[in-house]
Amino acid sequence: MLPRARKLDGIRRDMSNGRSEKRIARTVSLKVSVPPEPKLGERTSTENVSAHGARVLVEQRLQPGQLVLIDSPADGLRLQARIVYCQKVSPGKYAVGLELTGRVEPWAKAY
Repeated sequence: MLPRARKLDGIRRDMSNGRSEKRIARTVSLKVSVPPEPKLGERTSTENVSAHGARVLVEQRLQPGQLVLIDSPADGLRLQARIVYCQKVSPGKYAVGLELTGRVEPWAKAY
């Protein structure tokens, strides 16, 4: 039996881990920038994606709730994302969960 859907912060959640969509293992090159200095962004890539989120590895520690800008010219993508979590995975490397402000169709489909 699947867990019951629940609502947190106005977002419908279906899975027991808080996600409403399944993630797809896909590497997408992108730049993560912290306003107000978007030109000083960090180039990185995704570990996995969904239409509304992604997990990336970055060198700077980011705070949950913090807003960042995501830019991926290959996908024609430029939008804002909210940091959901930031976990240290090794010295100077953090895994960051991103909740995107819009839907990214290319990330919704498995190849």
